[in-house]
Amino acid sequence: MLYSAYTAGLALYLIVSCYVTGCEFYGESIFMKQYIQAATSPKDIIIVVDISGSMKGLKMTIAKHTINTILDTLGENDFVNVIAYTDYVRYVEPCFQGTLVQADLDNREHFKVLVDDLHVKGEGKVAKAMKESFKILNEAATKGQGSLCNQAIMLITDGAMEDFKDVFEEFNWPDRRVRLFTYLIGREMTFADNTKWIACNNKGYYTHISTLADVQENVMEYLHVLSRPMVINHNHDIIWTEAYMDSVLFATKAQSLLLMTSVAMPVFSKKKETLSHGILLGVVGSDIPLLEVMKLAPRYRLGPHGYAFLITNNGYILAHPDLRPLYKDGKKLKPKPNYNSVDLAEVEWEDIDETLRTAMVKGETGTLSLNVRASVDKAVSETSCVGRLNVTQ
Repeated sequence: MLYSAYTAGLALYLIVSCYVTGCEFYGESIFMKQYIQAATSPKDIIIVVDISGSMKGLKMTIAKHTINTILDTLGENDFVNVIAYTDYVRYVEPCFQGTLVQADLDNREHFKVLVDDLHVKGEGKVAKAMKESFKILNEAATKGQGSLCNQAIMLITDGAMEDFKDVFEEFNWPDRRVRLFTYLIGREMTFADNTKWIACNNKGYYTHISTLADVQENVMEYLHVLSRPMVINHNHDIIWTEAYMDSVLFATKAQSLLLMTSVAMPVFSKKKETLSHGILLGVVGSDIPLLEVMKLAPRYRLGPHGYAFLITNNGYILAHPDLRPLYKDGKKLKPKPNYNSVDLAEVEWEDIDETLRTAMVKGETGTLSLNVRASVDKAVSETSCVGRLNVTQ
């Protein structure tokens, strides 16, 4: 399936064409992830939410939905943390204090559950939360952790805040390495100047979210801002997505679920008059069945006991003989939860450190030999045997 997407104002248009006899396109969320990955680079995101007394009622409901929507725009190559503040700073997940965590599906869903339990109280003091956020991002950059690319803070508030300008002067100026995106929550515009000032003076973007219906389109605005440097530098990164399940209708009229991956790249405006504005026109890409990719390693060349497998740059399996992504629900086959976030270490049990996984994630090439373990079922017991694995990347 070939697809292209382009933006017009706040709308996103999708053009799909099938390269098989018949096909069915479904899952807007899957396509949106592909669009986001191709349109932006990896990023470190700190989400800062105001839970002071002024955020009670509908404002808090909108704020929670905004956080969840931001989390949905993140992928495995991104890193994130969520901080709530009143007159003190509170990590939504205390175990993640002072650090960034990979924005994989498990962590995103975990954050959503914790965000749902937030309650308003006290007086909001944003300066403390900003200091903590800058410290996390600065430490990650210094230690070579996180995405090592874009860094941003998402501030979700109703705008009622004390003096905050000194924080940015101390931690972010003059380089303005961290972008600030502000989301003004609620219908009142009394404190709009505060949130506008923060965004405009820190290379970010200001949006006003007055209702739940406004959340989706306003959150997506930050992606266009983060794509500008890539557009201006004409950095045409080609991305490959993690595995996902899609439905394909074959020429025989048989419909089946297949594991797919997508390759996509951004499309930029090259007009001289708009070149410096960094305008992203859209994304073009294609869906590829992983069965087709695996044909590049024919079985007759691997031998009777050999097999090939694919992983992502994060060590998650795309294709492997021991990957079983479907389960039977009555007469239907359905995808298992988190079927596309199974780590290689879960199926290739090495005797020592994860030598194979580490080498593949780092993009090393060559041949290596190592001992691996495999479970063998005998009656009701399970034993381990040792075999030798030769791997060529």
